[in-house]
This record gives sequence, C-alpha cells and structure tokens, in this order.
Amino acid sequence: MARFIRLEDGAVFHMGQGYSRRLISPDEGDQNITLNYSIFQGGQEFPQHFHDISADIFIVLRGSVSVRQGEKYTPIYEGDFAYIPPGEVHGTVNHTDGEANLISFQSPPDPALYKGERDPSQTGVLPTPGEDEETTVRIESMWKSDPDSQDNVRRWYAANPGWGAKEMALTYLELDAGTRFAREEQDGGDSVVFVWQGEARITCGEQADTLNHGDSVLLAPGEDYVIANEGDSPLKLIRCTTST
Repeated sequence: MARFIRLEDGAVFHMGQGYSRRLISPDEGDQNITLNYSIFQGGQEFPQHFHDISADIFIVLRGSVSVRQGEKYTPIYEGDFAYIPPGEVHGTVNHTDGEANLISFQSPPDPALYKGERDPSQTGVLPTPGEDEETTVRIESMWKSDPDSQDNVRRWYAANPGWGAKEMALTYLELDAGTRFAREEQDGGDSVVFVWQGEARITCGEQADTLNHGDSVLLAPGEDYVIANEGDSPLKLIRCTTST
C-alpha cells in the first residue's frame, strides 16, 4: 500500500549544522530505502561520515554545496547528484553565502545515522579518507543526457546499476501542465517519488492525494500509480527505486 509523506511530518534529526528531516526511514516502517531533506545556510557543514553497507545518493535542489572528502572539496550545483558507495567517507559544506537545499536517499537504510552514531560531535571520532586513497564517489548532473520524451513527459535516467549505482536507480521527470503519467514497467524494489516543484495529484488504487514541494510517496514493488500535473507550470519529480 502506498504511503504519502508530508515534508512537515518528517522527524527532525541533528548532525553537524543545518536542518535535516528524515521523511522515510526504518523508524517509519521501511527497511529498504531512506529519504532525508536538508537545508544548509552559508558556511554550515554536514560532517564527514560513512555508511558501512549503505549507498548514498544526494541531490542539490537549490543552491550549491561542496562534497568534502578530507581536504578535497568538490562543488556541486542545482540538479547535480553525488553517488557515494558504501564505506566511502564523505560530507557536505555550504561554501556560499546563500541557502542550499538537498535530499538524500540511502539503500539499504543506515539507522545509525539517526541515532547519532555517525556524528563526530557525539562519537568523538572524525573519519577521514586515506591520504592516497582514490575516491569512488561519482558526481553528475541529473539532466546530463538527452531526455526520453513522450506525451509531454520528459525522463532523464540519471543513475542505475548499469551506470554503476548497483543499489538504486535515479530518474528525473518533468510533466507539462495538464499532463498525466502512469508507472512504467521496471525492475526493482520499493520506489519513492519526491515532488521537487509544482503540484502533483498522485493516485494509487483507491488512495489519492495532492503533493507539493518536499512531499513524497513511498510505493511497494510493482505498485501502480498515476501522477497528474495540476499546476500551471512544469511539474518536477525525482524517483528513486531500490534494486532489490
């Protein structure tokens, strides 16, 4: 059964600076994927950490941050995403004067993140990559390639197991005003559809709700859904599907 999640209902969790909410996590009953929403003001940092078995994909929705690995800082901008394989040390720093908004997915979930076990201010240990360690982090734009366009719906297939993200598949979608989109046949496990911009009417069987920026819906494997753009401007969505 689909589960609709409002941004304001996400539980706040603290790690480093900034403001973060967990929208989907094992505490909310899902064992396959997590979704976090974060806001960082200028100069704020989400400290370096790692996930033992979880892969991490985080996406810049607004502004810019730098991916930190030791003393290496790689700036990423709106529409860029970073894929972090399990075990890779990483953090983020907002080096700008403006606000930055991000979301992140992990699969499988890492409950330790929400218990403070990844927070150096609580553990007293700041993990850093080895001096000569070569990074396996991949950074790309979600709309780097040409979109697959059909019936006023544009899809960018940003990451998947064939690309190198064996744990998750990431898709960016745009729907013109008045457009409807039905679930595509695809392999994989649980899916999350996140509303980045616009007003989405999402129907799953007998369930239906209208979602706006920051809201999302969690879908079971193979669950049917229909999304309608109810606004006057393009609807922007991010879909992440687990590989198992």
